[in-house]
Amino acid sequence: MNTRHAVIGLASLVLGVSGSWAAMGVANVQGTAPGSTISGTVKFEDTAGGLKVSAQLTGVPAGPHAFHIHEFGSCDDMGKAAGSHYNPLKSPHGEVLKVGIHHAHAGDLGNITAGADGTAALEAVIPGVTLSGGKYDVAGRAVILHEKVDDFSQPAGNAGGRIGCGPIVLVGAPAPAAPAK
Repeated sequence: MNTRHAVIGLASLVLGVSGSWAAMGVANVQGTAPGSTISGTVKFEDTAGGLKVSAQLTGVPAGPHAFHIHEFGSCDDMGKAAGSHYNPLKSPHGEVLKVGIHHAHAGDLGNITAGADGTAALEAVIPGVTLSGGKYDVAGRAVILHEKVDDFSQPAGNAGGRIGCGPIVLVGAPAPAAPAK
């Protein structure tokens, strides 16, 4: 069993969920280097428009940094174990938020910019991608914060090393709607 399926299976066991459900997820991002101050939370929620991604990071060096979803849910080996960008359609690297998953890697979120105080935030919706139970789902994968800006060149944007990483874990489902009266 690979790491991605183990994370999904563990979340299902702990939460008592099975099958298809409207999921919520989180990635707790930590710096990949010993002594790094990078930390934060990335929340994921399936919406009618696609996967909503909400990131709040601290301790990030000032300036823009590439921010991607990678194919595996392991942050071992300073984030290298997360593999390449999540790219189920074998699309070229690009700006998925502008051109969609048929023309860019599904995990290419572009850049997140940290202020002088080290805080960074991102809000985005990736059409065609889901957290769990869809054709292009990301639960069990990992979020990676890179040291450099994503310049959108091929094959992966010249973003440099991986300075932050967090596995995407299922954490619960929204409360069911109240029954009709």
